Amino acid sequence: MSAPSGPLAREDGLPAAAPALPPDPARPPGTERLGELLVRDGAASAVSVAAALRRQRRSGAALEEILLAHGLVEPMALARTLAGQMGIEAVDLARDPPDPALLAEAPMQAMAVWRAVPWRRDPLDIRRVTLVGPDPARLLRDPEATRRAFDLPRDARLRVAICTAGGLDAALLSLPGERRGARAAARVPRPLSARGLAAPAPRLGLCLALLAVPAAAVLAPAATLAALFLAALVFNAANMLVRVAALAMPPEPPHPPPTPADAPGLMPCVTLLIALYKEPKAAPGLIAALRRLDYPAERLDVILALEGDDAETAAAIAAADPPPWLRVIPAPPGGPRTKPRALNHALDFARGTIVGVYDAEDRPDPAQLRKAVEVFARSPPRVACLQARLSISNGGEGWISRCFAMEYAAWFHLVLPALARMGAPIPLAGTSLFIRRRVLERLGGWDAWNVTEDADLGVRLARAGYLTRMFDSDTGEEAVTRAGAWLRQRSRWQKGYLQTWMAHMRDPWRLRRDLGWRGFLGMQVHFVGAGAAFLSQPLFWTALAAWPLLAGGSSWLAQPGWAVLALLGFMHAGQGILLASVVVGLRRAGWRIGLWKTLALPAYWPLATFAAFKALVEAVAAPSYWDKTGHGAGPAVEGAAGIRRSGPLRAGAGPSPMARRLAQAWAQRRARG
Repeated sequence: MSAPSGPLAREDGLPAAAPALPPDPARPPGTERLGELLVRDGAASAVSVAAALRRQRRSGAALEEILLAHGLVEPMALARTLAGQMGIEAVDLARDPPDPALLAEAPMQAMAVWRAVPWRRDPLDIRRVTLVGPDPARLLRDPEATRRAFDLPRDARLRVAICTAGGLDAALLSLPGERRGARAAARVPRPLSARGLAAPAPRLGLCLALLAVPAAAVLAPAATLAALFLAALVFNAANMLVRVAALAMPPEPPHPPPTPADAPGLMPCVTLLIALYKEPKAAPGLIAALRRLDYPAERLDVILALEGDDAETAAAIAAADPPPWLRVIPAPPGGPRTKPRALNHALDFARGTIVGVYDAEDRPDPAQLRKAVEVFARSPPRVACLQARLSISNGGEGWISRCFAMEYAAWFHLVLPALARMGAPIPLAGTSLFIRRRVLERLGGWDAWNVTEDADLGVRLARAGYLTRMFDSDTGEEAVTRAGAWLRQRSRWQKGYLQTWMAHMRDPWRLRRDLGWRGFLGMQVHFVGAGAAFLSQPLFWTALAAWPLLAGGSSWLAQPGWAVLALLGFMHAGQGILLASVVVGLRRAGWRIGLWKTLALPAYWPLATFAAFKALVEAVAAPSYWDKTGHGAGPAVEGAAGIRRSGPLRAGAGPSPMARRLAQAWAQRRARG
């Protein structure tokens, strides 16, 4: 964060002696000002309050949010001062926890969305219930809506009290783990969830369907082979047409730059959810990248979702000196142990109106949050989700990572923007995406049973009538460098695509009605065609190897059938189109890479065939198993793709530079007497 400026700034960057406090723009004239009360109570220094008020003119946040975000006030001391100003009670939930019976009866959805818990019932008047939360004024704006949300009778009399945000988190975490875990695992309605696919009947049905292919090949080899060739021809042709359409589309014009950092106006609170498991090496680099985000700390809420038994990652986070706006929320025990389940659980602790998702190895553009907020502000409410581009930052570490980088360039700079413009469902990337909180709550969060929860969320957004847009921002991401790790990661993606397709095709007519014909066909091409293209590779190899050898024989392959000729033609044409899409994607990404290096991609794509067959086996044997991809420390912050030095307004560290400067100046002032 830049040094304070204005009447409190000195030439050396330290604040001078505090003058009279400037007016608080968030308080109407004639009322007691919070800053003066904090100074009177000894909860904060006049220097800290004055600096926070100046910052308030840039972010529009409440004074208490700024003081907390920069570590300038102790949370419980602030709560007591606010309670005195509002004429209510301040409750330390760590010492005086909520009534367990009331807490057990309260709806989890209400406690999460309203950020409050029922605390006490008046023993002399059972109709009087006290709700406690960090923002008690919100509970009183619409008492009737509050009663409905908490399932209170209409004649119930509400009383509110204030607590700290940490106290509320502790109260929610005190709920039985089984209750929290069951909610996180079942937020998505069963008809749209993949959790039914783990039952014996669907797994047996999928197994029989897969075994029917070799059985048919034994009983009617010629007809079966002809059908397989025809299906492969159709899906490969469809995939090729999508790429051709993407190549034919001109690139979208760049969006205007985000609002300057010192522009006035209230900025929305953004919650970033980051699920980590066994990532002690990645944690310090992740926190360093989060500190560089060009977004006001007082409007930033970061939650690291850990598994309860991951003590190693928790220790690495604590050692990295996390800032005040970062929280660690452990997921309850139980299954399935997946990233979407951890995200669902963490969502109940979020306070932002926009929710973003990152991975442990991500290094986002420091301006990414500001850009997303600007795009949301310019977009109609129907635009519910924004997806940033991912770029591989370690593409020079080996052949696999270089091919991965070229594949990502084509995907994020060419194919995904084209799918968005075609009106097809967008398979989200699972990271660097931002979604309106109310929409995410309405959809039920993420499907905890789907191992590609991101792609599934993109389909559910489209089915609900919402739009997803790409926006002009990049996130550097670390690619795997070993073939074994690549196969595990890619097989999980392909298994998740199959799960997504099976879950939504339970009722194909309703799916067609929700998406329309264009979206319905686009989903078939993408979710079935992508896997079919890789699974059909052995047919291509067979046709290439066996047809010349069997020429003149009686085999079906020896016949110059139009299907074989067309398939071979599409195979070679498809390779050319894929290479062309990679070249265009690299050019749009601004990468300079030799054309000869792209010629190695045809040797890279067959790896996905092995991953596809592994995905089919796991879809039957272990549908909800999360084959985790391990990462190292992640790309260096300065060297990550798309990363540049941040502007003057950053999230800050804890204690923030503002807090350190103010503390030093205050100590110097006291030493001078």
